[in-house]
Amino acid sequence: MHNKNKIIISCIFTAVSVSLLALLTSGCGRSRGKETLALIGNTKITVSDFDERISNLPERYQAVVKKRKNEFLQKIINDTVLYQEAVREGLHKDKDVQKVIEEAKKKILIARLLKDRLDDSIEITDEEIIADYSQNRERYMTPEIMRVSHILVPTREEAENVLKQLDKGKSFEDMAKAKSVDPTAQRGGDIGYFPKGQLMPEFEAACTQLQIDQVSGVVETKLGYHIIKLTDRRPPVQRPLNEVKEKIKSRLHNIERQKLFNDLLKNLHEKTKIKVNEEVLKAGGEDENK
Repeated sequence: MHNKNKIIISCIFTAVSVSLLALLTSGCGRSRGKETLALIGNTKITVSDFDERISNLPERYQAVVKKRKNEFLQKIINDTVLYQEAVREGLHKDKDVQKVIEEAKKKILIARLLKDRLDDSIEITDEEIIADYSQNRERYMTPEIMRVSHILVPTREEAENVLKQLDKGKSFEDMAKAKSVDPTAQRGGDIGYFPKGQLMPEFEAACTQLQIDQVSGVVETKLGYHIIKLTDRRPPVQRPLNEVKEKIKSRLHNIERQKLFNDLLKNLHEKTKIKVNEEVLKAGGEDENK
């Protein structure tokens, strides 16, 4: 029974949170679509109600829901009949449920306050974006990438023999096809391009020491013994502004938001009388640890 109550409370918490947030952000906008789309008991869903619920969804979901309106309507109907049944059972009067609803109300009001005071007041200009792009070039660089081929064999002895053949002028590609036990053997050992951090550390460490067309000594990893050839290296370059513009805008927005949030909290703390009983707090913590 306890688990059942927890599930019921969790469902109500979610329903209340979504409903209240929709009310807070939707505005009035009910001048059209008064036609009844569905009647569920005594609850009427109008066309404008339905459209409003869709518009309150995250933008990435709206297009999907508009193509599957019947499924979305059935979800609303299911939620409504479940809610009506919960009310008939008097669950809205349950003390635990009321506590959860009150907590949900607090969180939603806080979210609206932060939206009004912080998010809606922040405007990141193109000039700020360009300045950040110019002043933090290293932040918006592509990683260095390397292209290598390798020959993988099970034993050090075999690796040493491969090296001797290469020293005698044998083609690296031909030796990879003939001797390597790695799936890349059919491509002459070519791994392709990769950024730092993608392959095994000891393998990458050996790659970074090579010049283009240089062949390594024997490199041991958990896979076996490698002979590596660096075939290309591309240094970091700054990404075009249009590729990182939204990323910069989001970063600057978050920085400004954090500043405004800290200022808001500081101001509220300064004008609010707050007293914490440290002894009670400490005693409470000790009781919980016993």
